[in-house]
Amino acid sequence: MKSILIKIYSRFLQILARLIHLLLGTSGGKLAKILPKKQTYILKDYCGKYTFHVDTNYPMESIVWLSGIYEVITTQFLEKIIREGDIFIDIGANCGALTLVVASVIGKGKIYAFEPNPSVYSRLQNNLASNPEIEAVVKTLPLGIGAEKSQLFLSEDINYRGNSCIISEPSEQKIAVEVVALDDWAEQENLERIDAIKIDVEGMEYEVLQGSKAILKKYHPIVYFETISDFFTHKNYKIQTIYEFLSSLDYQIINPQKPYLEIPFSGFYPPNSVAIHPSKKSRLI
Repeated sequence: MKSILIKIYSRFLQILARLIHLLLGTSGGKLAKILPKKQTYILKDYCGKYTFHVDTNYPMESIVWLSGIYEVITTQFLEKIIREGDIFIDIGANCGALTLVVASVIGKGKIYAFEPNPSVYSRLQNNLASNPEIEAVVKTLPLGIGAEKSQLFLSEDINYRGNSCIISEPSEQKIAVEVVALDDWAEQENLERIDAIKIDVEGMEYEVLQGSKAILKKYHPIVYFETISDFFTHKNYKIQTIYEFLSSLDYQIINPQKPYLEIPFSGFYPPNSVAIHPSKKSRLI
C-alpha cells in the first residue's frame, strides 16, 4: 500500500512540475527536494526521442523526470547555438542530461563527454547505451579536465548526489582521478575544430579554461560555463578573474538569455555565463 501511495504522490509532483514548466517556462526543480527517494523510472521521450534512466536519489535525474527537461535556460541556449555537424565538448557531463540535449540537434557531429566520477560515469554510459542511434556521435571519457596533467581527488556533495568537485587533498574517502589539460587532449585527438564547450565543474572553471587556452585562441569555441558565486568562496581567484582571462582572448561575456546582454565584470553574475568570440556571434541570431 505504501509503495502505491508513493507512486501516486510522485506522479502528482510530476504533473505539477510539467504544468509549472508549461505555464512559467521553468523546470520546477524545487519539487525534486520533496520527491521520494529510492525510486527508479525510465523516460522514453527525453528530448522527444531518447531513453533516460532516473534514480530519484540523484537530484539532476529527479528534475528530468519531473519536468521532462533539465535547466531550461541551458537547454534552450544549447539548442540555439549548436549546428548539425558541430564538435561539442561536455566537461562535467554527469549522467548525460545535457549531452543528450546536444545529441538531439548535432546530427552527425561529435560530442566528447568528460565525467570523472565513477558512479556517475556509469550512469552516463547507461543512458547512452540505451540510445544506440547516437553511439557513433558521443564518446565518453572518465577524466577530469584542469590546467595541467595531474592526479587529483574527487569529493562528492553529500547534499546533492551526483555533483562533485575535484580537489588536491587526498583522504581515505576521496577517489583519485586522472586530470588532463584540454589542450593536450585535443592535440592527441587531432581535432580539426571545436565549436562549443560546456563547463560544469563546481568552481574549477578557471583551471579548465587555463588548460584550454590554445583551443580558445585557435578555434574560438562558444563557452558555456557555470558562475555560481558559492563555488568560488574558497578559491584564490574570483569570477571576475575568469571573465578577464577570456576577455584577454577577445571573448565577450554575455548572459545566456535573450537579448544576450553583456555581463559587467564586477557582477551581478548569473548562474551560467557565456563567452563568445566575434566570429561566432552570428549563431545568436
